[in-house]
Amino acid sequence: MPAENQECDCSGGAPAWMTTFGDMMSLLLTFFILIVSFSSIQEVEFQKAIGSLKGALGVLDYKRSTVSLASLKNIRLDIKNLALVMPELERLKSAIEQAKISKYVDIQPLPDAIKFTLQNQILFDLGKANLKPSIFPVLFEIAKVARKTKGTLRIEGHTDDLPIKTLQFPSNWELSSMRAISVLHYFENLGIPRKKLSCVGYADTRPLVPNTSPQNRAKNRRVEIYLVPGKDSNLLKASLDKLQNMNFVLPDSRKPLKDNRSHSNGQKNQRR
Repeated sequence: MPAENQECDCSGGAPAWMTTFGDMMSLLLTFFILIVSFSSIQEVEFQKAIGSLKGALGVLDYKRSTVSLASLKNIRLDIKNLALVMPELERLKSAIEQAKISKYVDIQPLPDAIKFTLQNQILFDLGKANLKPSIFPVLFEIAKVARKTKGTLRIEGHTDDLPIKTLQFPSNWELSSMRAISVLHYFENLGIPRKKLSCVGYADTRPLVPNTSPQNRAKNRRVEIYLVPGKDSNLLKASLDKLQNMNFVLPDSRKPLKDNRSHSNGQKNQRR
């Protein structure tokens, strides 16, 4: 019998194990597709989910920080300067307490300076620009702090809204300016370099409170002294914060300061 006419004795279809193998491969393919899809989740959404979980569990986030050698040197420098400045700040507070003028003096740390606000009751007589001797110890201690921190002093004079018109002070502009100049001259006579001093008079243009009562007008009549240190700005603010929470007693051996300037009485000026 010819070979082409012989019937094949082979069994039909693939072996049975191929069906199981194909199902397994399909499942593996699906599994890998799911893995790839999960890996493409947006990082922002993932971080939100993690953050919610941390918040619920009270877990604090950890952030890695670096400390440079320069910052360590600055810290050591600030500690050294703090020891130099603190005695002056202590004496300043003592001088204020000794003169019993705490309610007329305000010390406010600012981002780039320290502001000393002194009410006119302790600085000048009404309508005049000659400093009262009782304020000399306070100004003396402010000058010492300025020298220690190698800072600059900016003096601003302010008045209330009551007009004044005299030969010496035609308006509040002249009065506020002369009061600021008087404080500047006192600092200059204490040895503060002229290049580190500046002053300006604002008259009644920058009131602290509305000029609606005698009490408010008294608050607006003031001199503001801005001590602007250079590198010791943060140091000085930290020192003042610490100083405000401490009580200091002025030694009995302290001698009262004498004014180095000669003040002329000048004309008598009265406010309207």
